[in-house]
Amino acid sequence: MNDDWRNETQARLQQSVIYKELKEKSSKDPAGAQVLALVDDAVFYSYQRTKSILCHMGEFTLHDGEHLFRVLHLMERLLTVDNIHKLNAPELLLLILSAFFHDIGMAPDQKDVLAWKKIWDFDPKYQDENERIEAAKFKRFCSARPDEEKRIKHLHELGEKSTANLLQDYLISEYIRLTHSMRAKEIIQKDWDNKIIYRDTDFSVEFAEICFSHSEDASAVLELDANYLCGPETYACLPLIAIVLRLSDILDFDGKRTPALLFSHLAVRNAISVGEWQKHRAIEAWTIDDENIIYHAKCTHPAIEASIHAFCDLIDKELSISNNVLLKIPTITNRHIGFKIPLKVNRSKIGTKKDIHGEPIYLYKLTQFNLSKSQVIDLLMGTKLYGDPEVAIRELLQNSIDACLLRVALENKWGNAYEPEIRVKYYTENSFKFLEIDDNGIGMDQYIIDKYYSKIGSSFYTSIDFYDLKSEYNANFIPCSRFGIGILSCFMVADTLIVDTRKLYGPHDSSAPLYISIEGQESIFWIKKGSRKTPGITTKLILRPAENPWDELSEKEFINSVENIIPNPPFTILIETDSQKSEKNQESFKLEAASTLKDYSWNEHENISEYEVSLDFPGKGIVGSAIVGILEKRGKPTKQIWFNSKEIEIDGEMYELEKKALMQNNKIELDSTTITIDDEGKVASDSTHQSLCESKSQVSLHGILIPTSLFPNSWAMQKNQVKITWPFPLLLVTDICGGRDLDLNSSRTQIIMSEKWNCFEEDLAEIICTGIRMQVTNEYWNELISILNADLKDGNFKRGLERIS
Repeated sequence: MNDDWRNETQARLQQSVIYKELKEKSSKDPAGAQVLALVDDAVFYSYQRTKSILCHMGEFTLHDGEHLFRVLHLMERLLTVDNIHKLNAPELLLLILSAFFHDIGMAPDQKDVLAWKKIWDFDPKYQDENERIEAAKFKRFCSARPDEEKRIKHLHELGEKSTANLLQDYLISEYIRLTHSMRAKEIIQKDWDNKIIYRDTDFSVEFAEICFSHSEDASAVLELDANYLCGPETYACLPLIAIVLRLSDILDFDGKRTPALLFSHLAVRNAISVGEWQKHRAIEAWTIDDENIIYHAKCTHPAIEASIHAFCDLIDKELSISNNVLLKIPTITNRHIGFKIPLKVNRSKIGTKKDIHGEPIYLYKLTQFNLSKSQVIDLLMGTKLYGDPEVAIRELLQNSIDACLLRVALENKWGNAYEPEIRVKYYTENSFKFLEIDDNGIGMDQYIIDKYYSKIGSSFYTSIDFYDLKSEYNANFIPCSRFGIGILSCFMVADTLIVDTRKLYGPHDSSAPLYISIEGQESIFWIKKGSRKTPGITTKLILRPAENPWDELSEKEFINSVENIIPNPPFTILIETDSQKSEKNQESFKLEAASTLKDYSWNEHENISEYEVSLDFPGKGIVGSAIVGILEKRGKPTKQIWFNSKEIEIDGEMYELEKKALMQNNKIELDSTTITIDDEGKVASDSTHQSLCESKSQVSLHGILIPTSLFPNSWAMQKNQVKITWPFPLLLVTDICGGRDLDLNSSRTQIIMSEKWNCFEEDLAEIICTGIRMQVTNEYWNELISILNADLKDGNFKRGLERIS
């Protein structure tokens, strides 16, 4: 079989214009036989290895041996025979080898694939350190995609092994695709180091960089040596090789990459992959030379036609960048090869397939749902979403806290001392009111601004970029920010945002500072060089007098309003006004005990005992305190107490007077019957209800207050909003912290029902009931259990209680 493959590769190489030119030049070169033998061995090695790509990349367009020969052919079409003749032997050699090795990373070693798959084993066993390293790298990749990991885990729990395995295979395929260029370098270093030689020059390192560069930004190829010395008066222009490789690879865009027979036999399940298959299958022919790139396609579905145009957009972008790079090559080398490429793809031959009558089978219009930017922004900001303009402070504080927590993880990994600092300032300057929030967190650079900060609905803290950093630096925190729309809340109170920022890159390394001015939510960002000396972000709002929600507050009231937003910050936050200063930290949270919630709805009564419970469980993500009210009779818990019942005769009629206390869901209530006499002397019997104890809560998530009660009235509840319904009254002050998280609505005012909430409520019930259990006798506890279970409807509370029982 190997001999057959070698014969096949040798025969097909003989038809290549580039190979023929290399063979011609090798006949006059003392190293010619060595070069041709190298090409023969390398092409055979690559062609044989890429046969394994389909094992792990079956859902993607083929990057097999056929693709490699087509890339070589496209190189010839782009260069033209005249330019090929101008290239020297080392350049011709590198063109051939790069065509065959650029995608070799798509064929990883089988032992590496087995190491990756072991991360899903219950107790993985690794044979050696290399296997452990490979598994760790893939684990980090998966950790940056928590939604996929969660879904795989859930499918295994449901016993749906085949679907779970399919998703695992998708992750492996995606990992191979995203890391294949780096893997190509590793394969070349491992198997071909000191073997890519022309005469006495070994350029295996440079060859690996060329292969690696094909998936990097095109401008990076200028870092390659344009005058690489290969022998006496012989220089190779490496950027030229890299540009030709990039273009030829992306231009391989026809039906041969997805043969109909192969397509019909593959179980293509991934929607994106199906789109890729269909897109490539629609290409009937193409014309490619130094003057034109024309694709011929008759499409059977508008989605296919749209995907082809989208791919042509990518090619146009690549052509534009490559043309700019090619213009610079003659200035850094003494040679002028005359290589030129078209500026863009000619799309005149891309169209809709016609029926037997010559009519198009559909009308192609790039019509799809689009968002009206101004109306969506209006919907997202203002009272339509947030309701309260004061949330601008909350949203900015969330961003700063997350940025500082991420920097904590990075600095810890680097072994650097770092103290997070966040400062909130509200002050007057030149008759204008300013709100300013400054932090020394990780900061932003142009990449973060372009990809996340300026894109509404795209949050860095829910992105692969963040989860990759989090995994790499073991950042054990759950970010407050998650929706990517919070910055819009600033425009509820201000027309102008001024941002001064600098991004942390590494130990004592950061980006250039940037100064950003944004005048309105639809404004173009005005970005210029900043002056900030250290990493972090300062956001300054120039407040509108008419919409300034703090204008009527005293300085002390402003400070209190900010402190209420952050009941349990992870570190000290400074709050400043024109003349006052305050600090809020974790010590402040200890003063906010459950007893501070007592008001007219919570009264002392001789038949009610209060049980205080400390919620000091940071490992479970629950801290704070609680007070539970239990109705008692003669020192024992009871469901209800009848205080008295008496019949009274008035004007010959009997009236019954009653008074009882009842412990029920979330409250203890006193019910009474009273007798009243109106102005006309008529007697009436009325029932009155007095709340002796009623549940109240103050809940924060990762230090940020959630303003809605956990005990809302039914008539005021929103869809999917959570509600605690426990068989006794409860005062609760808690912060959900650490690795625990809850789902919130987009305005962060309510907790949404989910499995996360169910787990939290169950744990909370266990902790509070255990706290009560430790303060009472066995007899009291057994009596209380029977009372609580009598009418129990809350499943989460019941499961938490059962853990104790």
